[in-house]
Amino acid sequence: MKIQNLMSRSVITAPANMNISGICALMEKHRIGSIVILKDKFPLGIITERDIVSFIGQNGCNPLSYKNAGDLMHSPVFTMSPKHETREALQFMASKRIRRLPITDNKRLVGIITYGDIIREIQKDLAEAQIKTQQLKSEVEKAQQKTRELKTEVARDGLTKVFSQKHFKTLLEREVERVKRYGGLLCLLMIDIDHFKKINDTYGHDAGDYILVKVTELIRKHTRKINTIGRYGGDEFSIIAPISDVESARRLGERLRQFVSQTKFNYHGKIIRATLSVGVGSWDKTIIDGRGLIVKADKALYKSKHAGRNAVSVV
Repeated sequence: MKIQNLMSRSVITAPANMNISGICALMEKHRIGSIVILKDKFPLGIITERDIVSFIGQNGCNPLSYKNAGDLMHSPVFTMSPKHETREALQFMASKRIRRLPITDNKRLVGIITYGDIIREIQKDLAEAQIKTQQLKSEVEKAQQKTRELKTEVARDGLTKVFSQKHFKTLLEREVERVKRYGGLLCLLMIDIDHFKKINDTYGHDAGDYILVKVTELIRKHTRKINTIGRYGGDEFSIIAPISDVESARRLGERLRQFVSQTKFNYHGKIIRATLSVGVGSWDKTIIDGRGLIVKADKALYKSKHAGRNAVSVV
């Protein structure tokens, strides 16, 4: 910032021949702590309250009426152009150990700047910078939150809120890599709502969506949190069971099959029945990726459908 943007243009001045009593009267009148002493509009020096107090301490009050400002002022006085930067003024005052700096232009006094003026402006700038930093940080956090929300939206199926097929496959690949590297158990359940097209044709697509949501709720309710649920297709769901052996996964599929088949879904007063066909595939060393496990579970699902549906099969 330029000095001219910060300096005070209201400067209290006095001629060099004014006595000290007059200087004191000016200070009291304007409630200021310093006076700039001029000669032909150019600053010769500065007198401060501290100068006067020091003078009184040494000489008493009597000389105030006949001693002139020129006898007491600090000189030579340092000045600076209004076109200089305030940081330059601050450095200069610090080097000279002064707190006030008259500002001159073409050898005329045009203002004054103090050490305190510059420090307060710096503190103000720092405070504003801190506010802007906090605002920027808040905006960044909001953007990051929005990004997380968008990622979640992409990762989730819009209707059922379970994982989308694309994200589900990514999670499945991670699980396959885990068991390949460290060993352990991993099963995949592929689940199909039997005759779902008939439900849509009979009751309408809104009713079909209702059944999808309600079946998802049952699956969520009766599946452990460690398992991962995805909507694999229109009426097909899949579950990753990362610490389940084949028998445990089969029992899970059987529980889900029974709960759905025993549930009367009430859609606007109409009772709709649904059943599930379930296929269970377990990881073994011949499976090198998620696709291999999907193929295995799909074969088991086809087996359940071939057996008349509403069944759980394992391969």
